[in-house]
Amino acid sequence: MYDSIKSSIQQFGNFTEAQLSEIISCLKFITVPKGTSLIKEGKVCREFYFVQKGGFRQYEILDTGIEATMNLWTERNWLFDYKSFITQQPALSIIQAAEDSEVFEFSGTDFHELIKKSDAFFRVGRIMEQAIQNQEFQHNRITPEEKYELLINNKPEILQKFPLKHIASYLGITPETLSRIRKKMIS
Repeated sequence: MYDSIKSSIQQFGNFTEAQLSEIISCLKFITVPKGTSLIKEGKVCREFYFVQKGGFRQYEILDTGIEATMNLWTERNWLFDYKSFITQQPALSIIQAAEDSEVFEFSGTDFHELIKKSDAFFRVGRIMEQAIQNQEFQHNRITPEEKYELLINNKPEILQKFPLKHIASYLGITPETLSRIRKKMIS
């Protein structure tokens, strides 16, 4: 049950078995039914999560009523609302399960307690870097075709888990543009 999260944590530093056990002891296993929000707009994000199974979408509702997808996460990804977690201000977005999912919750309080015990645990903070790297697809400096190609090459599992309208929003393009790109790449 803990193999994938141990493997993920080890990529942030070479932890001893005792250190890994200490980190694992801080985790809480949670099942999250499809449509359930892990983080709600207006609530402060105080935890980060490791996706053991399933998928999650982070989105905000614009003034126009349109849902703008900011991030998509699948298995073996770490997720949290970066801005809310760092500032401890209410979240402006929602992180919701796109399918029945399982996560390990790691509280910010437990994370800080581990750091107090040993500087070795400070490396676990790199989890946050990984969680926010997923937004590279939204930069407008690359073409829609390049965005889609990046997605195919780096996160192909997203194409299997999320509706095209959410993928298009995540890439910062319209569903119609995404359809044209997909057709062009197939032919």
